[in-house]
Amino acid sequence: MHLTPEHLKFGVKHAHLVLGRHPMLLPPRLAELLRHLAEQPQLRPQLSRVHPDPRWLFPGMVPGKPISTHGMTQKLNRHGIPVPTARNAALAALAADLPSPILADVTGMHRHTALRWVTYARRNWAEYLTARAEDEDEDNKRKNKE
Repeated sequence: MHLTPEHLKFGVKHAHLVLGRHPMLLPPRLAELLRHLAEQPQLRPQLSRVHPDPRWLFPGMVPGKPISTHGMTQKLNRHGIPVPTARNAALAALAADLPSPILADVTGMHRHTALRWVTYARRNWAEYLTARAEDEDEDNKRKNKE
């Protein structure tokens, strides 16, 4: 979670999270929570340096380092947020709205992986609907014989 307050852009009506070159509109409640994090004073004093470490939105246990993936996963699990499910749902939602090159750029995933996510999210349900219609036809035929 290498996010700093500089990744957040707050406008009059909307807030955005900027990852790379692509700003993503934030839901109002999430924007407010992130604004609160960004405005929090730094709890660990920094030793004076020529180049101080970035100010992380999610600081880790090691001074100057962001929270680890494992640490964030544990915190989210404690609050009832199953990380794999939430991650996959978020990726599917992004993949439904973004072309694969932008999804790859925004998330840092390989372009082939992004293409698979976009293909999955924009799935053609025609095959499923055809199978359901065939099942219903068979059920109707069975009922008519009885």
